[in-house]
Amino acid sequence: MSADLDTDTKLKIYLLVLNRYKDIINEKEDLTISEIRQRVSPYNDTIKKIRATLTKDMIPYSPKLSFFAAAQRAISYVRKIHTCEFAFNFWVNFEEMEKIQVGTSIDKAILLAALLRSLDSEDASVVVTKKGKSYVRFSWEDSQYIFVPETGSLLAGSDLDKNFEDDPPAYAFNDLLYEDYEEH
Repeated sequence: MSADLDTDTKLKIYLLVLNRYKDIINEKEDLTISEIRQRVSPYNDTIKKIRATLTKDMIPYSPKLSFFAAAQRAISYVRKIHTCEFAFNFWVNFEEMEKIQVGTSIDKAILLAALLRSLDSEDASVVVTKKGKSYVRFSWEDSQYIFVPETGSLLAGSDLDKNFEDDPPAYAFNDLLYEDYEEH
């Protein structure tokens, strides 16, 4: 029966189902702080595979010499993933992002933070603002950087402060830490 339906009609039915059950999806997709932090793990098999691809010509990989070049490759990799926001909570894991090349802004931020952590960045973290925008913050040789998943931009210097003027950070996390800026 459904094989007889045209693509447009199938899409309308799928949207109807998603809208009807979005509250249940939201409930099932809620993650604890601990679960969110675990998503930034540099030890995930997909992260290890991507890292190996990014650094294949940097053997042996030395963070002191090659981190920024590898970080730029990781950023280019994440830029190629299409950003798709949903009307409900929905997490796309690393394997799914690699396969379908789609993820939400926070999924892409988590992916990049995990890749940077796997490249030996100790401070790479996902920063979420009060308005819910996601970024990746990391440093290299006394410079701070912010990656914007929505646009694929890499900000440095005075652009960092300007970026958060109207929408300050609410919290930041990686696999090792969680910082709540609203408590201060």
